[in-house]
Amino acid sequence: MLILSNIARKEGSVESVIDLIEKGKVKRYFRTRDKYSFEGAVTHVTQHASGTEPLFLEETDYLYMLGLIKEVCARFKLTVFSFALMLNHIHLLVRMGASNLADAMQILFQTYANYFNKKYERKGHAFSGAYRSSLCFDDAYLLASSLYIHFNPVKAEIVENAIDYRWSSCALFLSGNEIDSFVDYRFVLNLFNSDLPKASQEYGMLLHKLKKEETGNIFEQPKALESIVRMIKERGLCGNDDLEKNIRILREEKYLRAPQKIEARRFAIAQLKARGYSIPEIADRLNLSRQTVYSALNWTK
Repeated sequence: MLILSNIARKEGSVESVIDLIEKGKVKRYFRTRDKYSFEGAVTHVTQHASGTEPLFLEETDYLYMLGLIKEVCARFKLTVFSFALMLNHIHLLVRMGASNLADAMQILFQTYANYFNKKYERKGHAFSGAYRSSLCFDDAYLLASSLYIHFNPVKAEIVENAIDYRWSSCALFLSGNEIDSFVDYRFVLNLFNSDLPKASQEYGMLLHKLKKEETGNIFEQPKALESIVRMIKERGLCGNDDLEKNIRILREEKYLRAPQKIEARRFAIAQLKARGYSIPEIADRLNLSRQTVYSALNWTK
């Protein structure tokens, strides 16, 4: 399994980042610059304070940031799956509803910086620079990112148990009950089990097991995330990418061109388009002509 960090895509390169993603060799893609942003993509965003300064000094600061996250994500069609507001950094796991992540994050962090500087009569940058973004192309990495986010307060020795940290979404995941929130915690839990109490229990068990794992830093030491992914897969909880499975079956059985599989073909094309693939990329992926892909997309509109 390949994890790429700060790799620029070179024009004409056979083994480009996108090529590797399409081949299933890349499950997580980390960027600080030239970030990819497209509808349907799930990404783990982090932003750090400038230097050693804190981002939150009072309870009202945390509440203000939570309100901003809810407002900005609704405005830019971002679905929040998990979050943690730490003393000097922020974690967000979101799904994009459009290609506008950079605009959303700029407004989110700039608005908070203005608020923080005005409230505490300070000048300068509240944040260290560009936010970091790690795209998740695999259910196991999506689950691992959510678990790592909620484990952060335990790792920082702020609380003994992740559920006790007030400024994260962890309590939503472990309650076992339906709770009204702007966080779509059910999406992640459904990757475990459609039964909410059972999914919450399994999620809690994995968080508990993380205490015995050597996690390190999710960005500086990629093996930290690998250890969480390994736990998920060992329990058979990695989730399945139905689209990838269907594409593989259709190609192997040569059904993509068969009349009886037109609906399956249209579904695969529409899903790939929603994930940000271009018509030429879809055609190559499915071994179809560009005209066939174009016609299918027009039919689905």
